Amino acid sequence: MINILIADDHQLLIDGIKAALAGLTDFNIAAEAYNGFQVLEKLETGLPIDIILMDINMPKLDGLSATKMVHKKFPAVKIIALSQYDEKRFVKQMVKNGAMGYLLKDSSKDVLEEAIRTVHNGQNYFCDRLSLRLISQELKMEDNKSLFPKLTEREIEILRHIGRELSSQEIADKLFISFHTVESHRANLMSKAGVKNTAGLIRWATENDFLD
Repeated sequence: MINILIADDHQLLIDGIKAALAGLTDFNIAAEAYNGFQVLEKLETGLPIDIILMDINMPKLDGLSATKMVHKKFPAVKIIALSQYDEKRFVKQMVKNGAMGYLLKDSSKDVLEEAIRTVHNGQNYFCDRLSLRLISQELKMEDNKSLFPKLTEREIEILRHIGRELSSQEIADKLFISFHTVESHRANLMSKAGVKNTAGLIRWATENDFLD
């Protein structure tokens, strides 16, 4: 028997998953949760859970944070992200936080069943449509990268400090260079990335794997 916890803040989706899996006699919907805190509460009661279908966007404690906490406190529990988001950054972060699978919410019943069985057997699972979309995004990113000159080692170093939310003065002090030199590098980075502000620069750096 595979015991499943469905974590999503929309009852309609929970009911849909339960209906889709109802005919599978070795699947048991053991619990429901509407936010990450409830997921942890259910697990802390000792309720036997093998698989969590984890929504990313939930109130109070989102699926990204909940996945990280569950993976640390209950490493035997396997997590499959079930989300409407197909961007690389969400997939990458969920896997980094401990998820073994990632499904889009419009996946078919057969794909859902296959994902649960695959992850329950200790293997990772990503639906084919998601894989194709990620490959497409990677190709687009490569095209975008080719539009800009490569970053120098110093620019990458400063970019990573910006990603850690250090100010220009803090970066200057840390690297023993002038404030104006840091500001010049920051301006060059934004120009190369094609963005207008620091928030856009950090987003670009994350999407292009310059930041973790």
